[in-house]
Amino acid sequence: MMKNGLLLAGMMTVALSAGAHAEDVSWADNQYPSSIMKGPHAPEIIAGIHKIAGNYAKTIINFLSVETGPAHVVNGIAYLDGCQPHMCMNFATIAFDGDGNYWGYLENMDANYTHPYKKTFGHPPAEVLTLLKNRGNQK
Repeated sequence: MMKNGLLLAGMMTVALSAGAHAEDVSWADNQYPSSIMKGPHAPEIIAGIHKIAGNYAKTIINFLSVETGPAHVVNGIAYLDGCQPHMCMNFATIAFDGDGNYWGYLENMDANYTHPYKKTFGHPPAEVLTLLKNRGNQK
């Protein structure tokens, strides 16, 4: 009896930890970044941006207030895009999942800017990095 009770308790523990693994980020799909940045998930997203972007966090957050379109969720990863007002050659994309992982991509392609830059924040898997760069290049 004791053996069966321990086995059942072990199975319950496995089921609970598996169920609490990742948050569903589908709530971000087709919402505009400016709405997301004012919504209930904003503190978590802002903290994530600060964590990965450091001194560039304010720039990225400002860019997300001028969205280029609604966010999209691809394979459980949400992508938010934004750009500099009236000049979408300067843009940022932030990606996040329900496990607290954040990645970012910031680019300035303005020919008049003396030091154009491309900067990737965090350590995204190759497929995430490809999506971050491709979404930026669609501007």
